[in-house]
Amino acid sequence: MQTESHDIGRKPTAAPALPRRIALVNASSQADEKISRYLLEDLAEALPVYARLAGVASPELVRAAPGEKIDACDTVLLGHAPQDAANAQAIIATQVAPDARVYVLAHLRSGADNETPHFSQMEACCAEAGARWMGRLIVCEGNLMLSAANSPRMGWARRWVSEPLDRLIMAMLAGSPFDEPAARPTLTARITGALAQTSR
Repeated sequence: MQTESHDIGRKPTAAPALPRRIALVNASSQADEKISRYLLEDLAEALPVYARLAGVASPELVRAAPGEKIDACDTVLLGHAPQDAANAQAIIATQVAPDARVYVLAHLRSGADNETPHFSQMEACCAEAGARWMGRLIVCEGNLMLSAANSPRMGWARRWVSEPLDRLIMAMLAGSPFDEPAARPTLTARITGALAQTSR
């Protein structure tokens, strides 16, 4: 009796190429620059650790400002707030190399992630530029992270951001799409952040 094989003649799917050079671009304006910088640097510090755990070479990290050259980077991570979406879209249109993977790390000062309808526009910008839209991580109430900066990375005040950031890192290292619900602070994180702000 013959068994039918659906894999005969089917070409194997090629694994995505691993990133060699990742641009970290802070596209936020002055009011939100500190929050974006904090989130990007937190990711930058953790990325080599996860590369080592995954058994892959750690890609070179290129920290760049809007307008700086990043066309040699095969992966781009844009940090920004919603009101600075135009800055991020301009970077995609004019600075990102064709076929580069584009991820976004957006932060909100509120908990309403309905403030982010511009992501579909950013995806369209990628298509027009020949780049690849790979997804986004939204961090609600991102300003809480500044007051928690000196606390343990996996402590109560930061874990709610650290864990999704680490999953974003793994997606970037694998060259895979990233799509998760917005990261929202726990009640404990809100209380810890409020206490830290009042003690200043």
